[in-house]
Amino acid sequence: MADNSFEVSLGISDVVKEVKDTETVKEADKTTALLVRAIHAALSPLEKWVMQKEYNLAETKKLLEEKLKDTPVEKIITPPSYVAVPVIQSISYCMDDPILRDMYAELLAHAMNSDTVDNVHPTYVEIIKQMSPYDAVVFKELCEQVLVPCIDVYYTNKKTKASYPINEYVMFTDLTEHPLVPTQISLENLERLRLIEAFKNSTYANNQRYEQLKSAIQGEVDQFIETNNGFLLKDEYEVTYREYIFQIRAFGQFFARACMGTDFSNIE
Repeated sequence: MADNSFEVSLGISDVVKEVKDTETVKEADKTTALLVRAIHAALSPLEKWVMQKEYNLAETKKLLEEKLKDTPVEKIITPPSYVAVPVIQSISYCMDDPILRDMYAELLAHAMNSDTVDNVHPTYVEIIKQMSPYDAVVFKELCEQVLVPCIDVYYTNKKTKASYPINEYVMFTDLTEHPLVPTQISLENLERLRLIEAFKNSTYANNQRYEQLKSAIQGEVDQFIETNNGFLLKDEYEVTYREYIFQIRAFGQFFARACMGTDFSNIE
């Protein structure tokens, strides 16, 4: 009878050693090492965040000390976990941005005050996550007025009334501090988040505010006309404006109180 038995003489380490002697695996080792280095490089910013977690929490406590310094000790409470936990997680991602960081800290401070905790909602955390620092700047300025005049500018055919938009959502007169495109993006995002609302059929009582906006945008209008004169003839078109207002919604006011410390009581 043939002897079909055989002896396994190599252990795992020996097998690996034998396999590693092949040129193919040597090349695979090089590729694997490169991949490992690439992964480590890609994750190093996150590793830094993990290492700074304790530091970020300490800095958050400092912010809270400042915001709660005038709050009676007996009114300071443990914040609801469904608000506090996502806030603490989120604030650690934006410690280098003072605007968003301050909004999270303000929200957490409201959640730790027995007088204001009822105005805190977990949705606020998600809203801040979807805001850029510039969104926050624009929203804060809007909250100083509640009702804000705005215009859209069009180039309209005198006969057919067909219109080409020149600029929309023109709300600020200082176009250096508030560039047109970033401002339009911010206003549309704030509107999407239901913090503000456009009333296209309502106008601001003070017509001078609209005239100031038209004056501020004149340079952009002139440039549009010159650039497009080849197919939008000047004698066939005219500049038209749509005047309307933006309003801070009630939900937006609650959000502003909790996340920005805005007090609407002095706004007329």
